[in-house]
Amino acid sequence: MKKMIYSSVLFAMLVAACRKESVNSNGKNPYGDPVLPSITLKTENGTSPDRGYVNDLITIKGKGFLSHKDDLLLQFNGTAATIVELTDTTAKVRIPELASSGPISVQVGQEYYFGPYFQVFGPLQMDTIYPSSRGASSSINTITALPDGKFLIGGSFNNYDNANIAGGTNGVARINPDGTLDRTFTYGYQTGPGGTVSSSVFLPADQKYLVAGNFTRYATAKNVFSIARVNFNGTLDSALIELPSQNLAIGSSLAGGVSGSVNGLHLQQDGKFIVTGSFRYYVKPNYKLVSVTGMDSLHLDSTLMNYIARMYPDGTLDTSYNYDLVNHHGVETVNAAINASTLLPDGKLLIAGNFTKFNGQSVGRIARINTDGTLDATFNTGSGADLSIQDISVQPDGKILVAGLFNRFNGAKAQRVARLNADGSLDATFSVGNGPDGNAYKIGLMPGGQVIITGSFRKFNDIVRNNFVVLNADGSIHRTYNTNGGITLGQDASLGGVSRILQQPANKSMLIIGSFTKFDYRIANRIVQLKYQ
Repeated sequence: MKKMIYSSVLFAMLVAACRKESVNSNGKNPYGDPVLPSITLKTENGTSPDRGYVNDLITIKGKGFLSHKDDLLLQFNGTAATIVELTDTTAKVRIPELASSGPISVQVGQEYYFGPYFQVFGPLQMDTIYPSSRGASSSINTITALPDGKFLIGGSFNNYDNANIAGGTNGVARINPDGTLDRTFTYGYQTGPGGTVSSSVFLPADQKYLVAGNFTRYATAKNVFSIARVNFNGTLDSALIELPSQNLAIGSSLAGGVSGSVNGLHLQQDGKFIVTGSFRYYVKPNYKLVSVTGMDSLHLDSTLMNYIARMYPDGTLDTSYNYDLVNHHGVETVNAAINASTLLPDGKLLIAGNFTKFNGQSVGRIARINTDGTLDATFNTGSGADLSIQDISVQPDGKILVAGLFNRFNGAKAQRVARLNADGSLDATFSVGNGPDGNAYKIGLMPGGQVIITGSFRKFNDIVRNNFVVLNADGSIHRTYNTNGGITLGQDASLGGVSRILQQPANKSMLIIGSFTKFDYRIANRIVQLKYQ
């Protein structure tokens, strides 16, 4: 009872205290008058016009401009504009060079005030006719141009173009030149739940496709290990396998695959193909075994292969490439996964990642491999990159563009992006200055020599670029190709949200795929077409 009395008294005291604080005899707010912003920007119909080109005159509407006229900084997505005329409620400005689509803001000292979104047009823009808003339900990892103008895409999606096909468009689809789904292609479960496709090539000799990634089944066939051959109509190129019980099973027409993830798939002129990625074993299903109970039994014959393997057209392992014939397994090769690889015109293979050795020899996260799989000693990068290389792109003159997480290359400053000469030495004529304030994950090359960098960054060389920037051939920021608002990453976005950049020189455009959900602040579900002049 005593505790209850004390509690009641305490409650009454607290109530009285609250009442006392809430009453002010002079009728004023006891917490003082609210502090109003010294400048306001009108967000609805806040500019006239609401879009424009670099050097256009724009009127920005607001309040309080004149009181801060000496230290007023008006910006288009972080790029300062020149004020031409000022009143207390309007600011007439000229859209600055290197401005891009995004919010208009005002800076006064350390204070920022944000206003309306403004669209900046330029000679490189998103194609708004292309059906990007329908796009894919999840990541698109690979795209292959086909002779008839269509494209084969692969990824982790189960729907494309809002088709809602029974069984889904799981992992593989063919799309028309206008970006719509090609419904003459066969769809269904394909790679099945949890599978993903990351690489693909067209086989011109027999009009089929090779697709690779990380999966263990394809359509109704089980035991398809990360590589499959697909018929032109989209069905699996399968084989009927006679089991010891004389029953039949449906399997892949390829003899084997790999246990793990394939990041790169490269078709040689002789029909052999090379796979690179994050795997340790070549695996081949053996259906000829019987269990102790007399039932059909499957066994996987596994051969150690470190992150790289070459196969014959039928999927059998090529033991003349990176193979120890005495001990019957692959040689050591790299000591970490291969992130990116490119087959060169002379048949050699360029590989990059986070590895530091190849067959016991030191390499700086990038190496060139001879046609027999041995290390090409004429490619010398010195100490190479100090951190991971994520992507590579080879120019027509043989020079190599690299992007990643590194800060230095062979001891010299190279802020996430660099260019190498054909012999592996650093090209000092290429410099990105401060580079991105985050990481660079993908690098692409335009027909005119311009370089595209995507990744996870807000600024590139101190200019706001939102995960996407176009550079000149010397590494400086292109003066007219950067008016778009860049890439908005989705919840499932990883590694900067972009997987591939496919150029289409004939119509001055490019297709960009990945896991992003917006481009230039517009809906673009994992695919977008950009047009340029």
